[in-house]
Amino acid sequence: MLPPLLLLPLLAWLLLARASPVAPPQSVDYAAPSAFPTSLWQSYFLSPADAHMTAVPRPAVSDVAHTRVFGDALATAQITGAPSRDAVFPRPSSAPAANLTETVLANLTSLIRANTGNDSCATCLSALALGQTLARSAPHHVPGVLQTLCERFAFLGTASGLALSDVCRRTYAPAALGASYTQVLSYANLTSASADGCYLCHYVAKGACPLPAPRVFDAAFLDAWFGGASKRAALTRRQLAPRSPATPGKTLRVLHFSDIHVDPRFLVGAEARCTSGQCCRAESFNSSVAAAPPLSREQPLPAANVSETAVYWGNYKCDSPWSLALSALEAVKHVNGKAVDMSLYTGDMVTHDAVWHISRELVRYTQQAMYDVFKRLLGSGPVFSAIGNHDTAPSDFASPSSLPDDTRGQFSYDWLNLRRLFVAEGWFTHAEAQQVGRHYGGFSVSPRQGLRVVVLNTDFWYRGNVYNYLNSSAPDISGNLKWLTHELEGAEKRGERVWIVGHVLTGWDGSNGLDNPTTLFHHIVAHFSPKTIAHIFFGHTHEDQFSVFFPQAANSTSNATALAPAHEAQAVAFMAPSITPGSNVNSAFRIYTVTEGTWEVHDYDEYYADVSSFPELPGTDHGPVWRHLYSAREAYSNFSASAAAGNYSGQVPLASGQWPASAPLNATFWAALTDEMWARPALVDTFRERQGRNSPRARQCASQACRDAMVCYMRSADGVEGKRCPSGDGFASVQG
Repeated sequence: MLPPLLLLPLLAWLLLARASPVAPPQSVDYAAPSAFPTSLWQSYFLSPADAHMTAVPRPAVSDVAHTRVFGDALATAQITGAPSRDAVFPRPSSAPAANLTETVLANLTSLIRANTGNDSCATCLSALALGQTLARSAPHHVPGVLQTLCERFAFLGTASGLALSDVCRRTYAPAALGASYTQVLSYANLTSASADGCYLCHYVAKGACPLPAPRVFDAAFLDAWFGGASKRAALTRRQLAPRSPATPGKTLRVLHFSDIHVDPRFLVGAEARCTSGQCCRAESFNSSVAAAPPLSREQPLPAANVSETAVYWGNYKCDSPWSLALSALEAVKHVNGKAVDMSLYTGDMVTHDAVWHISRELVRYTQQAMYDVFKRLLGSGPVFSAIGNHDTAPSDFASPSSLPDDTRGQFSYDWLNLRRLFVAEGWFTHAEAQQVGRHYGGFSVSPRQGLRVVVLNTDFWYRGNVYNYLNSSAPDISGNLKWLTHELEGAEKRGERVWIVGHVLTGWDGSNGLDNPTTLFHHIVAHFSPKTIAHIFFGHTHEDQFSVFFPQAANSTSNATALAPAHEAQAVAFMAPSITPGSNVNSAFRIYTVTEGTWEVHDYDEYYADVSSFPELPGTDHGPVWRHLYSAREAYSNFSASAAAGNYSGQVPLASGQWPASAPLNATFWAALTDEMWARPALVDTFRERQGRNSPRARQCASQACRDAMVCYMRSADGVEGKRCPSGDGFASVQG
């Protein structure tokens, strides 16, 4: 007889089996029109008629909040970046000593020159302490010291074609990185009792110090987090008890799209395979055919000095021009046969760019334009949107409200803008939108009876956010994870299923999410699965991926989840493909078939456009062709090899080696898929092709070591687990 807990997947399947199988939608390829959808904006700085597909149109985007139009400078080659007024400095805590700036600069110079590399960690920590002295007494002087040291020791490269002095001056300008770095220097705990300095030296100073050991969340911590030992134990019992059978309702179609990265500065004719920075810009160049960027920032280089020409619809090494972004959004209703019921956008609207080109104005311009377009092209269904690490200025940064003085609300312009937009587009009531400002752009809403969508600002576990290295021993500096816990507690009481939506993933290879907050998130997911949490949705990597959440192994030094049986899987996170071609992937989005009532994914269909075909499109009468790439159920439901080998551990009875047509694609399904990959390695290769959506430029995974690592990544749900997987060049990503 099976133990009671092992009966749960079987009982769940038997309940679901009463429902009729869901018929998949008819997949239809869609050839986008070649004409630009002019009606989306009332006016243009460069109209489609004037552009004639030799340039990307530049819409005049209304700044509704200030009853004006955003300036055309945001979309031209001469973009200037953030104005100095955007810089926020910490208040000095003491008066500066005489000649303090000169003394600190001299001491830092001596310290760096004396560093032989034998103890780079000690050197880095000493440098931070010197910098903190200046940041706490004369904060406005810190950017100048950083600029001088950068130029003196060539901290940054000159591959962009700019002189070193220009690169240093622009990078560490107060409104770029200067003021934020000053805050972190001022507020960090650099005593030996804190790990703040070691984290800064590891992540910001690029490995100067070893990564501190991850925190162990013991029973005492978890008992306190979940309201006491008895309350926590009761929660676990309730989550493991079989769900009351919900009468499966109709199926819904839910769009999951991510990482548009629309580039208003995309320039047709520019260098598309540049050797530095973001390509397809006026300043782009490839050093193998051009010695420097073009002299004129208004015109690209001569054709003889361009290795690959930027084309109207986009290129593999470039962010999305307006033409590509709008084509993707127009395609959704056509490939689906009708408007989707709702949409999940998992972040990153704003283009990749040098820090000196990013500004609050650019962020607001992009958000206003894209949300207006979502409303026009995706239909009446709500769009639940997470903020991405590129959706702030500076990029990657978000600071907790616990910071003092003026720094406390320095990113509130962003959260308040989102709050206004969500109401203006008709997706939120005023009452619902109030929480967006309180939770750093996050929110919790119930769009349908029995379903709750909780959106998080995942910058608070992203390694690129320097504010995460303040009070680094605390796994929840923003309070987001405590708020998530409260929302899940409320959802459980109401009998709701929850979708958690964010941008930065927690697991895979562990290179994006910080160890402590992602491990705590994993614990939270474990405590509210499988009953309350239905699914988790992320973006960020630009690749087609998933992560299975298993029970965590206490104090393990290896990734024990890599061998856990599929029936122990608790939850699954879906990572959406990107619309930007970015780093050599094809543009794509996916549409889930979701069963109302259970709110579980029954299937999804992924659609893509082949970027390699874009140069030929001007000779046709249409734009990009959006094709059906695969159905998850059709592609991955065959578990016959693992079943024959005796390695299938899903507990759900198979039908002739196939996952039952009536069973959802839940965590057990995706865990069982990794069982099948162990038995059938060619399936890993197929999955790898879909990571980049059949891109001819995607990196291959040709060795068994790479395949083993891939399966390990799929079974890793937090930073600690991911780092315990095998690593190797090109193992974790198809991009290059």
